Amino acid sequence: MSVEALLATGEKLALLDASGPSSDVVVSSGSTANVDLTISKGPVRVILAPLAVKELSGLPTGVALVGFSYPDTSTLRIVVYNPTTSDVTVSSDSVSAKVLVKAV
Repeated sequence: MSVEALLATGEKLALLDASGPSSDVVVSSGSTANVDLTISKGPVRVILAPLAVKELSGLPTGVALVGFSYPDTSTLRIVVYNPTTSDVTVSSDSVSAKVLVKAV
């Protein structure tokens, strides 16, 4: 975790680590799937709002990133698509990201 900026309100912009998924995710041929990563709070007390994904690594060959969302303040949801003719597995704890958040 690194603090990117300290705001006048006392809030911080911090770059936090995210990792996951907690179990294997099979992406069927021609389908999409959600891959949930857990955002580690590190030394921040509370994540107020996730703002951006700055880095993403570990997705297997054969899947394409479609988008991402934040179902809650501690989860980064990656949506992937499999355009191949075979199933592709995103292995447990194989994906990591850096997420910019507003926190205290």
